[in-house]
Amino acid sequence: MYKKKWIAYLFIAPMLAFMFLFLFYPFLVNIVNSFFEFESILDQNPKFIGLGNYITMFTDKKFQTALVNTLILVGLVLIFQVGIALLLALLVNSIRKFANFYKVTFFMPIVVSATALGLMFNLFYDYNYGMFNQILQALGSEKIFWKDPENLPRLYALIVSPVIWQYIGFYFVIFLTALAGIPEELLEAAEIDGGNAFQKTIYIQLPMLQNVTRSVIVLAITGTLKVFDLPHIIDPMGYPSGKMHFLGTYMYEIAFQSNAGGYAAAFAVFIAVAGVLLSFLANTIFKQNKDL
Repeated sequence: MYKKKWIAYLFIAPMLAFMFLFLFYPFLVNIVNSFFEFESILDQNPKFIGLGNYITMFTDKKFQTALVNTLILVGLVLIFQVGIALLLALLVNSIRKFANFYKVTFFMPIVVSATALGLMFNLFYDYNYGMFNQILQALGSEKIFWKDPENLPRLYALIVSPVIWQYIGFYFVIFLTALAGIPEELLEAAEIDGGNAFQKTIYIQLPMLQNVTRSVIVLAITGTLKVFDLPHIIDPMGYPSGKMHFLGTYMYEIAFQSNAGGYAAAFAVFIAVAGVLLSFLANTIFKQNKDL
């Protein structure tokens, strides 16, 4: 069987065909479309404008705002989403009682759809009946207009908080699985040598998680660059005046509100290229440990 390589190719052929048909071919068509100007999404005779869409994109104030908002979110995701997931995994891995309860609890947000989470957080932020204002009133404080357009930092925090919270459980499971793969003999040897829990974490567990952490960082970066659902539900159209747009939400507005198909295609190409470049940067900084 191992000598007959055609058997292996036969099994992977359907998946390769599927990827070419629904991934590579549409992406190549999208690159071609980014050099044209479309009157509408269904325009059959677009006008060739070369790099016009890309020039427009980099001079677009809303694009610059969306790019800055997205890059800030990438930083917050790496610090809080990945950081909290790693911390929770280390804590849960060190206990025996109620470990399964914590695993299910931390993973639960990833099971709930983004639409449901967005609607839930919109209810939390409601001025009259929202949970946050009810808590404030119970504590004797005045209600707050949480989505105040004059307070952009708070509005940004309200949008990105559920984005960060939703995927903590996803990376938590990845880290927890990697921790379970660390040989117990190493940890027992450290205990015999007098190492405490903190020392075992610093000198054994974290170094052994190096390659997994590298992969998680790449996943977090690429996932954040194309984030769309929760920000769009919580704050449609980048309210106020596009200042809360992210790359994904602004691309949606261009494609389906402005009907600028070529411009939206250029956006998609930029997001893909940015994902590749940032992933390459992350892989360069966090080099793979080939000894693991």
